[in-house]
Amino acid sequence: MDLGVYVSTLDEERFIEAALKNVVKVFPQVEVIDLGSRDETVAIVKRLGVPINEHFLPNKSSKYSFDGPAQAWTDLKNKYANKHDWILLLDGDEIFDEENLLRLKAKAYSEPDPRTGVRRYTAYHIGWKMLREVNGQKQVSEMKPSGTKLYRSADYSFDRGWPNEILKRNPLVHNARDRNREPKEYTDVWCWHAVLLNRSSSPERTARRKKRIERWSYYDTELEWEDVDKWPWM
Repeated sequence: MDLGVYVSTLDEERFIEAALKNVVKVFPQVEVIDLGSRDETVAIVKRLGVPINEHFLPNKSSKYSFDGPAQAWTDLKNKYANKHDWILLLDGDEIFDEENLLRLKAKAYSEPDPRTGVRRYTAYHIGWKMLREVNGQKQVSEMKPSGTKLYRSADYSFDRGWPNEILKRNPLVHNARDRNREPKEYTDVWCWHAVLLNRSSSPERTARRKKRIERWSYYDTELEWEDVDKWPWM
């Protein structure tokens, strides 16, 4: 099986080294997809010796914009996915320990059901652990799951950009025996995520603020997310 592993980045200088640290140990074939970073992200990735593919999104500087750039990133994801049997797409601010990465790898290389010859699941989520401040005390909050991160390329393709991103099934592949995506409540792979923390660039902070508002609405809770002096994964 050919598994492609990619980490997408856009102004991730604060997190990319931590994000890649364990990924490169578990997945030696990992590559970075940079979407036009203006900070030191590209230099850091090159210093670490990880292959990097440099792209530039049109018009705006965030893959989370609510217009053309989001769709451009969606098209890129499909392009890279089509190069492999399976694809794992991580973000440059998702920090994993080795244990969770090994669990994720086991899902990718799990065997089909011997009775049917069909994989029980062909798409998987991960869960995010974040920090929030409650009454002045920083606490860990678990928010699960993320969007689909690991999937079989022939079965799915993205057809819309964030925030209404959809992983669309290929009707020619799926059948009644194939249960498709692992149920969200079964998510057992976790990472630290800086998605709602302040970022290294003003445009990215603006984009993340939009995402924070979107998440607040989705989970019906308003949490105050802040920078921390020492990251939990350090």
